[in-house]
Amino acid sequence: MNDEQQPLTADPKVVRDWLTHLYGGCPGFLSICSDKDGWAGRRFTTDETGIEAAVQYASELDRRKAKGVYAQSTTLRERPAEGRGGEDLAYGLTHLWADGDYGTIGHKPGLDDLPAPPDAEGVEKVVAESGLPTPSGWVHTGGGYNPVWMLAENYLINNEDDSAGVKAITTGVQTILAAEAYRHGWSWDIEVGNLDRLMKLPGTVNRKEGLARLAAIGPGTGEVFELAELAAVVADLVPAARETLEQAAREKQERKAQRTGVPTPPPRRERPAGLHSGDGPLDVLADKLEFRDVLEPHGWTYVGQAGGRQAWMRPTAGGDAPSSAYSLLCDDHVAVNWSDRSGLPVGAQPSGQKLTIGTLYAHLNYSGNRSAAATDIMRAAAGRPAQGPAERLGAAVLTEVKRRCMADSPYGRDDTESLQALIADDPWDGPQDDPPEDEPATVPPTQIQLEFWESRESLASIRRLAHSKLLPADTTLAAIMTRVSGAIPHTFTAKSPMGHASLNLAAAMIGGPSAGKSQSARAARETFPTPDRLQGRDGLPIGSGEGMTEVFIGLQEQETGEVKKGPGGTETPVVVQVRTQIHHNAFFYVDEGKSIGDLEERGGSTLGETIRRAAMGEALGQTNASQDRKRFVAPMSYAMGVLVGLQPSIASTLLKDAGTGTPQRFLWLWARDVTIPDEVIEHAGAIDVPAINDPSYGGTVVFEVPGQVAADMRAKRLHAVRTGGADTDEINGHEPVMKMKFAALLAIIDGRYHMTMDDWRLAEMLWATSCAVRDELIGLAAREATAARRAAEDAEIDLAARKEDALDKAAMRREARLKKVLEHLAHADGRMSRTDLIQKFHSRYRGELPDVIERGVAKGVLQAVEEDGDWWVHAVA
Repeated sequence: MNDEQQPLTADPKVVRDWLTHLYGGCPGFLSICSDKDGWAGRRFTTDETGIEAAVQYASELDRRKAKGVYAQSTTLRERPAEGRGGEDLAYGLTHLWADGDYGTIGHKPGLDDLPAPPDAEGVEKVVAESGLPTPSGWVHTGGGYNPVWMLAENYLINNEDDSAGVKAITTGVQTILAAEAYRHGWSWDIEVGNLDRLMKLPGTVNRKEGLARLAAIGPGTGEVFELAELAAVVADLVPAARETLEQAAREKQERKAQRTGVPTPPPRRERPAGLHSGDGPLDVLADKLEFRDVLEPHGWTYVGQAGGRQAWMRPTAGGDAPSSAYSLLCDDHVAVNWSDRSGLPVGAQPSGQKLTIGTLYAHLNYSGNRSAAATDIMRAAAGRPAQGPAERLGAAVLTEVKRRCMADSPYGRDDTESLQALIADDPWDGPQDDPPEDEPATVPPTQIQLEFWESRESLASIRRLAHSKLLPADTTLAAIMTRVSGAIPHTFTAKSPMGHASLNLAAAMIGGPSAGKSQSARAARETFPTPDRLQGRDGLPIGSGEGMTEVFIGLQEQETGEVKKGPGGTETPVVVQVRTQIHHNAFFYVDEGKSIGDLEERGGSTLGETIRRAAMGEALGQTNASQDRKRFVAPMSYAMGVLVGLQPSIASTLLKDAGTGTPQRFLWLWARDVTIPDEVIEHAGAIDVPAINDPSYGGTVVFEVPGQVAADMRAKRLHAVRTGGADTDEINGHEPVMKMKFAALLAIIDGRYHMTMDDWRLAEMLWATSCAVRDELIGLAAREATAARRAAEDAEIDLAARKEDALDKAAMRREARLKKVLEHLAHADGRMSRTDLIQKFHSRYRGELPDVIERGVAKGVLQAVEEDGDWWVHAVA
């Protein structure tokens, strides 16, 4: 047996003294539990025999190296059927408590939280200046310093009213202390006022974070208090404390906004005095709360304004990153949710189902059951235990519920019939709150607006076609436009003051695997048959830039200028097979366009350059290769459409290519349609586009932009030339030419061969939607990059912390060994041979001794001297 330091273990005497002092003789059962019994624990009587059994069980849990052993703050009315029971079994209240965590061991603050008090003295300062009485005593937990106020008499919780009254006191204590901590620039754990709260048991070992620290009973006055006196003090201090914590919450939101770059909600609007929407509990919520009060507790984040409404982002978990700039829009009274992952109804809801403040509260807290929400709010207002979070609504809300819904009201009961009457008439849930059709609350800016579809029959027909096949209208339009651009004669161009532009179009359909991207492409393929000029090149895959160019190339006979003489003096021209352009139309389709997304990763790839050049109708291929490898397609000699289906993560990769101009040349549309109706839509399935097959339109057709548009384009171009394009937005640099393509293709789909001002107006709407989708994806990419960077930073910090922890533990071991070396030397008159000294230690530690001795020498507490053929170690006085 060596004399190494033994590990910490529980002190049964301290455990016994504490349990006897707190619970001895109190009616009910005391409860002991830990991580080693799965938090189920065991219950014990409060007489001497029961407490002794509890001491033995706590010691057993400690011997099993529990991270911590805990006792419930109150006794239990009866033994629970399973588990350790809950607040409904809370019975004997012997004291009030708080959780005075300090430092960072075991409770590192969040990114936006204030730090905990630095030490036990800081915790004492908070309690002393809070206005609460001086505690009866304290408990050192090994990471916290917990105050305790002993009651002069045990208080028994016999009914729901008792429970509600006691909980108001226990939670009020936490509120008061949290407010005082905030005044000092510190945080405080406010979520410990529940009546089944577990607190560290003095006399047991706290092993959190891998460190062993003995929880102990601290100093105290021993003073006891009447519960009524404490309740009066708490009631007097809580209102101001709540106001202080509201300010703390606002500042936390501001810190989060500064850290993440996400804006903070606008200031609260002054509510009209005497606002009275109705007599139901949910009406009171509408009058007293704002949407932020309902959304923020569930992790929703304010992200700015959209169309004059507040925009909020749903909470995320794991890698579940939102794919939109916002998830929900709201004004003062009604919200519209656009995220199918939020757990809320999607889109504008009919009367009776709108997301008002009250119904949103019911959805987020009571699974959409408004009756259950109203019932629970009434219970909380009456001071009875609530089954959900209604009791956290705050005194102002609950007081108003009690005044309005219960006093002198036929709805004073919380029976089903009364509550149904209370929630039946929501003044904010009617036709008057249907958002106008042209507002983002009806159709988000990332979806083509209804005005676009309703402007002409050719577009309405495409929308009906999509809805008849249960597809998004936007991506169906994108598929049809790109296929038309690849099927029309290559002699169709658009003309502006800057010259002619190709009608070649590239479009990206964005959505998840089952959003309908490939089905939209199939619907476009079925709308009109493949014309002769597109045969064999309709819906080709994309592999490389060279491959895209190759589809236009074939073999053609070409005279060499030489002749071959034949019998009778005949002459036959000599011809050879030459690789040259023989085709003028192609339509490419890439489903889940990984090859497009790989542009950044493929060094030397010509795919990006080919797409960029093709979008502008420029020359493709190369002429410096051998004859058998030569590929050259002349400018404006081909018509090409490119349709790509992309998931948002891959789309963000393509958007990184903005410096080369690739994303600027794409039409961006979401595979999402919030306007698709429930009823079945009928459509013949065909779209008539005369220019595709009518041979009479095979010649040159020029779509000139309207006069006023031409004048505006000329003025902007002159400005750009004179300023060198210094104020031109890179990502929107191709706006004029893209609008020209859109307007001309929309005219062609409408069966016309000239461009009108109405075509241009629709092109501007389509461009606005494309930009909104593109910007949303850019925002998504930025958020994903920020999340990845933070994850990498957190991993780096965690690794550094583990390394530091390992170094600290190694240093602690060396210091412990050095201390033992000095003790052995003290017992040997200050000197021993190194051989004898090493033998004093267990074999498992002997390998460390040379380093320990060297450390002692470096610190100046040891001296190593060679004597009689051995090294002797001396303690330095």
